[in-house]
Amino acid sequence: MAGVLGVAGALKLADPARFATDISAFRLVSGWLAGGLAVYLPWLELTVTAGLLWGKTRLAARLLSLGLLAGFSLALASAWARGIDVRCGCFGNAPAGSVVAALARNAGLVLALLAAARLRRGSRN
Repeated sequence: MAGVLGVAGALKLADPARFATDISAFRLVSGWLAGGLAVYLPWLELTVTAGLLWGKTRLAARLLSLGLLAGFSLALASAWARGIDVRCGCFGNAPAGSVVAALARNAGLVLALLAAARLRRGSRN
């Protein structure tokens, strides 16, 4: 998860204007809010990445990761349900996959986070 968020955050920082356009395409927010999210979200992803790598903050970072994945998945599902063709913008200017592929990737990441939490809890017993 740290690798995915770290790469995603770094790639988005390279072109915040493009990311703001990607955010606006979802038709959930626009204008200054899309611009603010385009600047803020990559830094949040990088901060969560650091938290996942440092033991004392790993639990909080996992919870934040789940929140980021849930929010993004809801935005994707909303666009898909409304028939809006969106480019997810997850990895900057990288080629965009389908909405279904992005939702499947997010589901896999959620399962990986939950499995890691379960393994961690099991190792304490």
